[in-house]
Amino acid sequence: MTYHRSKKNKTYIIKPDNSCQGKGIMLTKTPKVDIKHCDNFVVQQYLSKPFLIDNLKFDLRVYVLVTSCDPLRIYVYKDGLVRFAVTPYQDPTNNNVDDVLMHLTNYAITKHSTDFIRDEEKGHKRKITHLNKWFDQNGYNREKIWADIEDVIVKTLIVSHPTLKHNYAICVELFCID
Repeated sequence: MTYHRSKKNKTYIIKPDNSCQGKGIMLTKTPKVDIKHCDNFVVQQYLSKPFLIDNLKFDLRVYVLVTSCDPLRIYVYKDGLVRFAVTPYQDPTNNNVDDVLMHLTNYAITKHSTDFIRDEEKGHKRKITHLNKWFDQNGYNREKIWADIEDVIVKTLIVSHPTLKHNYAICVELFCID
């Protein structure tokens, strides 16, 4: 909590360490109040100025195949999913930190919204190939972006390598990396 004291007016995202599909995720401006010491969470400073498309937050679901742990052999699938929030983004305030349709992109949450659009090109769940077209049409260096994403994936799996090697005698695993 020392870090929090030095970062006044920041927003934090709190994620349960043993959950999925957006269950239990919350945003807070008061982590000392909202985090119980007996709970296990990952707490991160929330990026209040995210990269947006169509004024919506989004994340990527990238599929990664590990076919060997020793040596570590990784294949990144060139397509995947782009998952969008449903509500146009606004900076987090005390009035909107509970708006999961603005701040979270989890399909398990957004698909229940009456505003959720099911369309491969303009909907709230699109293929990465559509994102790549968007990057190209809007002047972004797609190759550099993907090189950076793959670099993060490789570093994440290198950090996880001892656990992978220990838990998998024969390592063939498909990972979804968000």
